[in-house]
Amino acid sequence: MSARPEPQSAGSRTRPARTTRLSRDAIVNAALTFLDREGWDALTINALAGQLGTKGPSLYNHVHSLEDLRRTVRMRVIDDIIGMLNTVGQGRTRDDAVVTMASAYRSYAHHHPGRYSAFTRMPFGGDDPEYSAATKAAAGPVISVLASYGMEGEDAFYAALEFWSALHGFVLLEMTGVMDDLDTDAVFTDMVLRLAAGMEKR
Repeated sequence: MSARPEPQSAGSRTRPARTTRLSRDAIVNAALTFLDREGWDALTINALAGQLGTKGPSLYNHVHSLEDLRRTVRMRVIDDIIGMLNTVGQGRTRDDAVVTMASAYRSYAHHHPGRYSAFTRMPFGGDDPEYSAATKAAAGPVISVLASYGMEGEDAFYAALEFWSALHGFVLLEMTGVMDDLDTDAVFTDMVLRLAAGMEKR
């Protein structure tokens, strides 16, 4: 016969799990995770507070408003994408760099759909000069690669915009199921090689 468990004293009863220690960084990190699971439209102060095990008003000690949180999240996503593209493109040139960066961009969108939605959500800059500058800086890694084709200045910027437009359009079609019956890997590779060939001719 097994012994009965010892009764717990008041001081030894199981306590509720501690909530995440709040800080601006902790809140932004939680928001990024929330985005990938629930989506951009579901991101509210109260919904995020529930994920963090606290109440909405507690978050206002660290973020001014929902708009402040969303702006900060979008700036963070832009920084992450720029860092990712710089990393995968490092030491690569021309077609090798274009194919590698395009694949990394597509992979990011698939692995982080909520963050990608935040990155591409309009309005893109509006009356926020810092945010407008950040979005334009996102073209930097591609412009650096285009230099290996001999493109620079305005030509490189517009070519980078064309490159991003093609990738974004493909990713959106893929993520919404429009191309479910196709070999999207093959189509994507062919598209990127055509883009690279166009840059070579220019």
